[in-house]
Amino acid sequence: MKTYRRFVIQFLARIFILFFLLAILLFTSFALLGYFYEQVESFEDLTDASESFIAPRVDFKEETAQFDQELKVLAEEQDRWMAVLTEKGDIVGSFHAPDNLQDGDIGTLLSQEESSITCYWEVVPFPTEEVYYVVLGTNNWQGDLLPQIAENVDWENHKLAVSEPVKPALKEHKGWAILVDRSGRVVDSYGEGPPASYQTADLLANNTDSEGRDAVNHFDQASQLTLVVGKSPAPSSLKANIHGTISNSVIVFTILLLLFLLLATFWYAHKFSSPLLTFMRWLQNIRQGVYVVPVDQRTGQSVLLNKHGNIKRKYRLYQDLIVTLTQLTTILKERETERVRTAKSREDWISGISHDLKTPLASIQGYANMMESPDYAWSETEIRDFATIIGEKSVYMKDLIEDLNITYQLKNNEIPMVKEKADVNECIRRSLLQFINNPLYHDKELIFQPEEQELITSIDQKWFQRVMDNLIANALKYNVANTVITVSSALIGEHLIVIKVTDDGVGMDQETMQHLFTRYYRGTNTTESVSGTGLGLAISKQLIELHDGSISVKSKPGEGTTIRILLPVL
Repeated sequence: MKTYRRFVIQFLARIFILFFLLAILLFTSFALLGYFYEQVESFEDLTDASESFIAPRVDFKEETAQFDQELKVLAEEQDRWMAVLTEKGDIVGSFHAPDNLQDGDIGTLLSQEESSITCYWEVVPFPTEEVYYVVLGTNNWQGDLLPQIAENVDWENHKLAVSEPVKPALKEHKGWAILVDRSGRVVDSYGEGPPASYQTADLLANNTDSEGRDAVNHFDQASQLTLVVGKSPAPSSLKANIHGTISNSVIVFTILLLLFLLLATFWYAHKFSSPLLTFMRWLQNIRQGVYVVPVDQRTGQSVLLNKHGNIKRKYRLYQDLIVTLTQLTTILKERETERVRTAKSREDWISGISHDLKTPLASIQGYANMMESPDYAWSETEIRDFATIIGEKSVYMKDLIEDLNITYQLKNNEIPMVKEKADVNECIRRSLLQFINNPLYHDKELIFQPEEQELITSIDQKWFQRVMDNLIANALKYNVANTVITVSSALIGEHLIVIKVTDDGVGMDQETMQHLFTRYYRGTNTTESVSGTGLGLAISKQLIELHDGSISVKSKPGEGTTIRILLPVL
């Protein structure tokens, strides 16, 4: 906790400053992006522009107003006109305004039935306080040209006949005229970039088709053809510039952010790098098996302590870490000693396994040599006895190798585990059936006491049944006649399943219980009547742990044994 408080004090101020500077940088960046986004929207359609976009682009001098070149270009590209009116309705500036536009109140102009005004903005130029209205209107050249083109159409032959006076107007506005049948197919066209097909449903509602083309139309009842005059949307010439500005701004922001992060990194590195490098060297020594506290190569003294034996100032922030690493170094040194001892034990273990493999092999080889010897004539009964012994020894070797293989897979997390929802009671019942029907165990009594309701959990049925088979088999094999083995299952609360394998047999002492699940090799001589590899319970414990459960044993000599398994409920 002391380290935590020290780090909080050290980092809190620095992180606050870091986040404050980063917040300023992000706020500025978002403000710029918002500004550029508004610019892009305005370049695409002036009706989306705000007063903050229009006001700087209108220059007021004395009693006149002029539009800057950028605003004129946008209005011309979008086939719009602009005008500036005073509060009294006097026109003090215009661009491509219609000839019939006269001075008048802004409300009156908007209410006119034939008005082409689409929107307006209130502008108050600094330092005056007078209010001006910047009005935006639409040039309806399509509506003006439509009647002239319609009167020259050859409706019967589905042909356009654009007159000479109309052609310059279409060319000036980069427009087109098309004849469309009821299916939307264009049967004839004239002008720049006419569409290949055309749907008029949207056009009837808002003078714009589904692809955003501004157009007007005339339907001829006799020929069932529609004359459409329009202009395909074209990207603004100014939009590319703003995109370039946005790209440059993003690049600048990225560079500033990288520089900011780089400076912050050097700032923190300068403060904390020296102790961390010492700890890294310490950990590298531990990794290489050198379990000693770092020392100065020149003086041989600890690099962490001063001459008075106290932790140096620059390491005080990490004094808890130093204590932990010191303890870790001591523990690892002790573990190394233990590892050497364990390696010797492993060699002894391998020797024991070799012995247990050699013993049945010797029996197999001996009986095989006896059976093939020409000096003896064995009876059929003797040959069957030899074959039985050979078979038993072979099965023992097979089981031992299989258990060793499973032990290796468990140790290296390579065991194939396929979990699925299953009823624990049903899995236990299947295990019990094979023992109840086995005549070898007729002298013992098996009892199953299941939970009344289903115990559903996620298990690998193959491996879970192996665990149950092993526990029940051990209770049968290692107990005397007339032993009662009871297998029960129950639900503890709502989240835990308990399974018990209980017998009233011979029991076991404390030392046997302590090594029951950790002693991988039983060491029982294979010539004894008791079979088994000695690996079964260790495997069972690991398999139960892979099911997120636990296994424990309780036993006393002469009072029987109880093995309990706990599993989580699904």
